[in-house]
Amino acid sequence: MSLPSYRHISAKPKAIATLLLLLYAFHNMRSDLFIAWGSEEYGHGIIIPVIALLMGWHRLTRHPQKPIPSWWGASVLFFSGACLFIAELAAFQPAAHYGFILALLGVSLSFLGTSATRLLLPAFIYLFFAIPLPHLIYANLSQDLQLLSSTIGVKLLELAGISVYQEGNIIDLGLYKLQVAEACSGLRYLFPLISFGYLAAYIMRDAKWKRATVFLSAIPITIGMNSLRIALIGVTVNLWGPEMAEGFLHQFEGWAVFTVCVILLLAEAAWLMRGTGHFRFEIFGLAHGRMLKSPMRCGGPVWAALCIAIALASSFGTGAVAERSITIPPHPPFALFPAMLGDWRATEQGIPPDVLASLQLSDYWLADYHQSGEAAPINLYIAYYDSQRIGSSTHSPSNCIPGGGWQVADKSILPITLPEGQTVYVTRMLIRRADVAQLVYFWFSERGRNITETSYAKWYMLVDSIGLGRTDGALIRMVTPLNAGEDETTADTRLQAFLALAQPSLDTFIPGRDATNAIESPMP
Repeated sequence: MSLPSYRHISAKPKAIATLLLLLYAFHNMRSDLFIAWGSEEYGHGIIIPVIALLMGWHRLTRHPQKPIPSWWGASVLFFSGACLFIAELAAFQPAAHYGFILALLGVSLSFLGTSATRLLLPAFIYLFFAIPLPHLIYANLSQDLQLLSSTIGVKLLELAGISVYQEGNIIDLGLYKLQVAEACSGLRYLFPLISFGYLAAYIMRDAKWKRATVFLSAIPITIGMNSLRIALIGVTVNLWGPEMAEGFLHQFEGWAVFTVCVILLLAEAAWLMRGTGHFRFEIFGLAHGRMLKSPMRCGGPVWAALCIAIALASSFGTGAVAERSITIPPHPPFALFPAMLGDWRATEQGIPPDVLASLQLSDYWLADYHQSGEAAPINLYIAYYDSQRIGSSTHSPSNCIPGGGWQVADKSILPITLPEGQTVYVTRMLIRRADVAQLVYFWFSERGRNITETSYAKWYMLVDSIGLGRTDGALIRMVTPLNAGEDETTADTRLQAFLALAQPSLDTFIPGRDATNAIESPMP
């Protein structure tokens, strides 16, 4: 009696096992994802997987497909593993988030085939709306939207007959000044509304151009309503005082604006569909009927997907990659960092325990340096990591400064030539909050490299993790206030002179590329 061909063995247990293994391999990504879903910008993200699942379920029951496993699935799964590899070695969490969606796509191709996966594409695309943007993109987008919303808001105030002056994100009403902070950029409306716009366009049963119009209109609707909100705050502050821009009323205006945005989007969709289409609300309920014309069967692509999932789970799920042996170069403890740099004397500062636990630093130095006869101090902050990984790596001040209510008035890359002939490239930022201005220099010192951009720091971390077995690095930040009547040139001169004094100590305390007496240690 002949044995049955392996092609006639049900693939369902393999599909379940593959999904469970991939969940295990990507489990480190969940913490950041749930933190993001707890924010106002991405609070909608937690329900997107459920809706995407309903989308796929209904699409397959409406158009059942015959499962024909595709070798494209193994390629996509391999690429998703590369994303996870990059995330672990470069401490770049978004790569793992996007890699997981690609892994799901790869499973679909491996077990269901190209026809069924093509049918499921709208659901896979919708999952991307649950993923938070990388911090650098988020920060730049927030700044641009702040400025755009402020400018449009000022134009609306002028149309209302109110005398107003704009300086960046500061709106001067004469007696009062409004600062359009990061929270007022409109991103907390934009991300949920774009997600809602995609869903509204999907459930519309009408011409494609109408659905595309509804989806894309989420952007101008958000910007317009947020600008109107800023203008209304300006009007109420002008009439009744600054308390109108704070507290419960401010929060209520935010919820009201988002509600109006949703109503406008739905009204637009209904107007475009008048007499020609309708909403398919049935996708929010349970589907009925068969999803596949025949059972899933084993084949080469199925076994390949299972083997790749096993490899990823054993490499990443068990921590084999995260706990790999790395080289940790020795360095003097930063508690010994000079308290005197020339005639600048340090007053050491501490980082609160809860913040320190969040940063997961290996070592740090934080101090205000004062010079006799110089009214403006310089704050020096060095955040050092002897090994960087997901959740424990350097962070760009470009991402953090707007969160503190500061507005970036100017940003550029500045080369500074030191007396010894060494050139240090720094990111230079002029930041403002109300009537206070500060000048900020910062850069990353990564295994002998002077880096100014986070993206390059991540890339070289990946390269050095493979080539040198090292991921140590530091963020150096220097900040000085602009005193009353002081121009930027004076503050630049102060910072550059201080940098020339500090650089020899920085070279001593932060290991370079050729650090000696390095020790082999497992990744903590």
